[in-house]
Amino acid sequence: IKDLKKFDTNFFSIPHKQANCMDPQGRLLLEVTWEALIDAGVNPAELRGSNVGVFVGTSHSETHDVLTSDPDTVPAYALTGCARSVFANRISFVYDFRGPSFAVDTACSSSMLALQLAVDAIRNGQCDSAIVAGSQINLAPTNSLQFLRLTMLSPQGKCQSFDESGDGYCRAEAVAAIFIQKKDVAKRLYSTILHIKSNTDGYKELGLTYPAGERQAALLEEIYTEAGIDPNQVYYVEAHGTGTKVGDPQEGNAIAKVFCSNRSLDSPLLLGMVKSNMGHSEPASGVCALAKVMLAIERQTIPPNLHFKTPNQNIPGLVDGRLKVITEPTPLPGGLIGVNSFGFGGSNTHVALRAADHQTPVPEKSAFTRIVTYSGRTAEAVDHVLDKAEQHKDNAHF
Repeated sequence: IKDLKKFDTNFFSIPHKQANCMDPQGRLLLEVTWEALIDAGVNPAELRGSNVGVFVGTSHSETHDVLTSDPDTVPAYALTGCARSVFANRISFVYDFRGPSFAVDTACSSSMLALQLAVDAIRNGQCDSAIVAGSQINLAPTNSLQFLRLTMLSPQGKCQSFDESGDGYCRAEAVAAIFIQKKDVAKRLYSTILHIKSNTDGYKELGLTYPAGERQAALLEEIYTEAGIDPNQVYYVEAHGTGTKVGDPQEGNAIAKVFCSNRSLDSPLLLGMVKSNMGHSEPASGVCALAKVMLAIERQTIPPNLHFKTPNQNIPGLVDGRLKVITEPTPLPGGLIGVNSFGFGGSNTHVALRAADHQTPVPEKSAFTRIVTYSGRTAEAVDHVLDKAEQHKDNAHF
């Protein structure tokens, strides 16, 4: 992520002294929250004082370690700028959201678990809508060194997801947010969450960080059984797919067991892994996977994965053709989609989605003139949006 220093303190009404002691993750989370609300067609000002929850998946603040390394220069605002709880709490404070607000840390599945907690909170009446976010910025090389010495990172510096040559993952950065609402009040719809659930591996003889495919499979079976969905009808799964020698076979075989128990070889389960394209953003990886899926639904095309040449021989479903890793732009007509996520401590989460129908014919052109109004802080911003409106003047969904 470029330009970590830049932040509009006046826009968010944060004093410069505080802003200078904020972890860049916290600053960017405020920005992407605004963008998510605007993308949903919602005026953030209209949500002030309302029951909106904030759930942020994040694992650590490397900025805090730097700001507090010298006792003689520790700033007063390092705590409120870098505490992970404040990543969520400051969003609630700035936007005046009154629903539950907290940070979630289950390592690589953090932001996906944040989504589950948000969905549960809406279903239980704790909040009416929610911001679900994830953040990861890599500043300290010693953290990468720890992952390297745990043999998790690829010496080649890339995620060769589900490929025979997969030897670890490449660390990445991401800060992203998604706004979820009840379907009947949403102005813009990418997909509907049918069901989402989590479980944990528990004790494993091979160690804490060794993934347990049987527990992942058990979670998938629970979710689709409870949702009343035949997993063989799922068209596409966005897998966790880090590219590690152990993780890929455990996940791939769990997916094949549940989604391909009665699947024709003529219509294999399509697999995608955004980590092959951008690397592994760890606690933010769940929202990155969701963002990829939402864009694929919007564009009706699944983008290709990178670095896949030879199927991993430890995943029989790939070898016999029941699973197909996407290597070319592939049509996504809609239907059922699954997104998988698991953390290196054994926390697994999966969400079942139904793609929105954006293929409804656009009504015939109205006889009257349509007026489009937009305000921006610069002339360039206004011109950009109005130019887009002109380009898409016949697109009812736009």
